Amino acid sequence: MSAPASRNISSGSKATTLSEGISRAFQYTSLGEGTDAIPEEEEESSSQLLKRTLSTKIAISTTSSFASRMQYVASKYSPNAIEFRIIGLGSCGSVFEVPGTELALKKGSSSDSLWMDFCLTNTVHNAILDVATVLQMAFPNSALPRTPLCYGFQLADDCDFWTDEMLRRFPSSHREKQPIFQVDRILPVPKPARDALIEYYFDEDMVETAKQDPDNNDCLIRLYLGERESVQQQDSAYDTLRNFPMRLNMMEDLDLEVLEYATQMAIGLATLHWQARVDGMDVEFVLGSSATRGLGKQRGFTGASTKPHKVEPTNFKRRSLHLWMFDFDKATKIEWTEEDVKKKLVPAFLGNDPYYPLPQVDEELWGDFCSTYLKASRVILLEGKATKKVMGLPGLFLDEVLRVTTENEDWDEEENIVFGE
Repeated sequence: MSAPASRNISSGSKATTLSEGISRAFQYTSLGEGTDAIPEEEEESSSQLLKRTLSTKIAISTTSSFASRMQYVASKYSPNAIEFRIIGLGSCGSVFEVPGTELALKKGSSSDSLWMDFCLTNTVHNAILDVATVLQMAFPNSALPRTPLCYGFQLADDCDFWTDEMLRRFPSSHREKQPIFQVDRILPVPKPARDALIEYYFDEDMVETAKQDPDNNDCLIRLYLGERESVQQQDSAYDTLRNFPMRLNMMEDLDLEVLEYATQMAIGLATLHWQARVDGMDVEFVLGSSATRGLGKQRGFTGASTKPHKVEPTNFKRRSLHLWMFDFDKATKIEWTEEDVKKKLVPAFLGNDPYYPLPQVDEELWGDFCSTYLKASRVILLEGKATKKVMGLPGLFLDEVLRVTTENEDWDEEENIVFGE
């Protein structure tokens, strides 16, 4: 396959087709500020557009097909009457969109794996909320990573839930009665960014087809700070936006906010380890959006003492981008001991996909990641009144990661992975 010509677009190049759609499709805003449309005469290359839309510090107003469909369904139809659409497949189960809501359904064959995912996802979600205030004070210029909140869990033999009507709402190939739970949906990257990714990384002859492919609407970006593209990958075009792998050199080429991504990832990992007490085995870190709101779940309107008045529904057309942590079916709880640091935390870190910075890939970024991780860990442990011995465990963790990666070149991640039971 030939390399996509758009991979070599210079920062000064124009992407006429894309720029024509910019002024029609969306507007940028800084969080908390008024909305200012991009002047129609401005033109941006795909790379410039990606630099702006893949920031976690702005909100985007979009009229994409996804946003319009969700907004229409939310306002016109009851979600109880809408068919579910599959938006993701994984080792633990399949994920389905519940149109018109901010919910998804996760359904799988293993009740134990799904239950672990359900419980630990909520453990991490609650942990983030518990330390959000102190972390935001410690890192006032950074956003905090997010984790979805899970809701009701139903077993495969729950006859009250698994009615014929419920089964018919699933695609015909996914109508088995299986364990299932509801979870906040991580909304896709907004359409302007999706189109720019396609223009920049896909073969030119695939661009228009890819933009019309509904699977590419379900775009979450995996941030691989610990890996650069191989020569073969650089010479190849990408063909799907689902779980799109954004490797370090790609972020650098686009001048994305790499340090901010690393900062949020370090804060998230510290929260996993020292507040949630979860090893993070096989956890995913992705860029995805949400309807704009503050950290955590928005409280339902309860103003019964006031006169009836209009209460606006969720606005799917105004979204903000976040770093999300999810998929905890292979993770396990830890104890604050040196043994668990060495036998659980280190293998989970090195055995995961290359989300985290690594010293052999970018030493400076690794140093920044470590500094943030240690600072966030200290803030969390001090808040929890940890002992002096426990306060030393985050440093031990990083020392062990460095030792393994620099001294044991023959370290085999497959032999050291210990999945949660």
